[in-house]
Amino acid sequence: MDNIKKSKRGGIKVQNNLSTLIIIALTLIISILYISKLFMILKIENLQKLNVIPFIRLFNLILSGLAIGSCIMCYTSTKKEELFIISLMYVVFFVDISLGNLDNMNLENATKYVDGYITIGTSIIRMSILAISILPLKKIKKLIISNKLSSILIVAIISIFIGILENKDLIFSNKENYFIAYNIFLITSYLVVSIIYLEKSISQKEYIYSVISSSIFLFGVKAYYAIVGAINPMAVIKLTSISITYMAFIIFMGGLFLELILSIKRNKELENKLTVFYQIVNENKYSCIVLYDEDGNIKFANKTVKNFIFKTPYREDKKVESVIINKMKEVDENLILEIKNSIRKYRTWKGNIYIPSLDMTVECSIQNIYTQFKENNYAIIFKDISAKLRSQKYLIEYEKMKKHEEVKNEFFANISHELRTPLNIFYSTLQLLDIKSNDMSVDFRQVYENNKQYLKINCKRMLRLINNIIDITKIDVGFTKAKFTNCDIVRVVEDITLSVINYANNKNINIVFDTEVEEHIIKCDSSMIERAILNLLSNAIKFTKENGNIFVNLYKDENWVHIIVKDDGIGIPISIQNIIFERFVQGDKSLTRLNEGSGIGLSIVKSIVELNNGEIYLYSDEENGTEFEILLPNEKLEGDEYEYNHEIDIDKIELEFSDIYELHK
Repeated sequence: MDNIKKSKRGGIKVQNNLSTLIIIALTLIISILYISKLFMILKIENLQKLNVIPFIRLFNLILSGLAIGSCIMCYTSTKKEELFIISLMYVVFFVDISLGNLDNMNLENATKYVDGYITIGTSIIRMSILAISILPLKKIKKLIISNKLSSILIVAIISIFIGILENKDLIFSNKENYFIAYNIFLITSYLVVSIIYLEKSISQKEYIYSVISSSIFLFGVKAYYAIVGAINPMAVIKLTSISITYMAFIIFMGGLFLELILSIKRNKELENKLTVFYQIVNENKYSCIVLYDEDGNIKFANKTVKNFIFKTPYREDKKVESVIINKMKEVDENLILEIKNSIRKYRTWKGNIYIPSLDMTVECSIQNIYTQFKENNYAIIFKDISAKLRSQKYLIEYEKMKKHEEVKNEFFANISHELRTPLNIFYSTLQLLDIKSNDMSVDFRQVYENNKQYLKINCKRMLRLINNIIDITKIDVGFTKAKFTNCDIVRVVEDITLSVINYANNKNINIVFDTEVEEHIIKCDSSMIERAILNLLSNAIKFTKENGNIFVNLYKDENWVHIIVKDDGIGIPISIQNIIFERFVQGDKSLTRLNEGSGIGLSIVKSIVELNNGEIYLYSDEENGTEFEILLPNEKLEGDEYEYNHEIDIDKIELEFSDIYELHK
């Protein structure tokens, strides 16, 4: 379809170019013939006297009237402002001819033709009209086009008034003194206007401008004949000058007639295309299409719009307009502003618009378009995508549920492994004790002493795991609340750090505690903070290799108390750092991993910190260890005296560190 359009458009351009060349060639040939004939006339001494003035006057009057009608008809078809403005020039011609002020001359050889040949005043009006047609005087042109009938009447009245005054020698008398100079001015002016229209015809590929150019150029040739005739008043020169007026009128009308024929042809082609386009647009089953002007008036709405609004295609467009306007009032004002700015800047906008009363989201595109008559319009294409968005939303929810299911399955697999390991040890130890209890040669007490440590450690491992599951459940349902008291946060962190030194020493890991203040009282739940620090230290020891280092640092600023636990262990993979505080996340999820854990410890830590109105952050480059930073509000309870009566629970520490061992040992 696009190729067909292009080929037809190209054919019209070729046709216009060919017409332009033909008109230019004919004009040049006619002009050369007239000028050459002028030189032949000057060699003839005796000519027969002719009296054809009444016929000349009537014929000129008919041609000028036809020129006016042709201009207006062609303007109606093409909407080219220049055609209507030039029709005003032919109105002046018509008035001049009616008053006998144009080509009304004595054809005797010895008589100069000045008074009846041209009226200076109306000639100036014609030149002014031509100047308006070529100059960028948009306001004047708009005023003329907006008041067509008034413009014709005003030009006619002024031309009649000036023509009568000049006919009675009340203005511009004694033309003989400046007749030649004035015609030189006319030659120059007509030539300039002709060149401008010729250039416009070539640049815009519109042959109608070459018609105007040729007609005006012949008026310049006529002015040249006037100069020669004033010097050599011969009848043949006078008649030839008159015939130039005929030719100028006839070329102009012929060109306009050809333009009308081409315009009718183009309009038929366009009408066929528009019929097809209208059917495509109006019968579009998938998109609502609306065309409206800059005042917001609906100019077109396809059937789908009416079905969309009324569920029937047989309603009036005005009702469509009122419904659309009402629905647009529901749109967010910021979105409306965004749309206006985009159209103003880019002449287009595309996006989604939510309509609250319909609980509907429409995908919408708005395009600013101009018609061939420079009317400013807007095309809106929209369709309901609510079902699509809901499907996408359900798909996203499904993916989330699927991901959650995968995480849950991993968690249960992990929990099963965590529970199975100590249970296997219980069962193996019980089997060993059963065997030894039946062997009278073995000291059963000694056997029990040798194996009770395994039972004890794995009992604590199971208890720790169960406690974590219970605690995270309590936090989720909002059962766990922080019990705030004023406490010395420096002493809490220092005591819990010192309490795990023995566990670090077992792996030859060095722990260093450092603080900028010796004592600082804040509001917090010291038991919760103890558990959070203990979990971070447990992780640090678990994932730090032998001869490694762990640093615990505490400092404060105006708003926060900063507690930092940093190690030089294996680090945390960058790929999971953004989800490390989520439930059941581990760096190594395999059942053959080196270190045990359920993957809920850091989630509990984050929950504990948030219950204390704090924040926790992670820093790790995946290679050089891990750093956790806890921020607690630097504030305390008013009227609550500080008294440190908190003691470290050794059982909690043993419970927390119950899974710190290597599986191969």
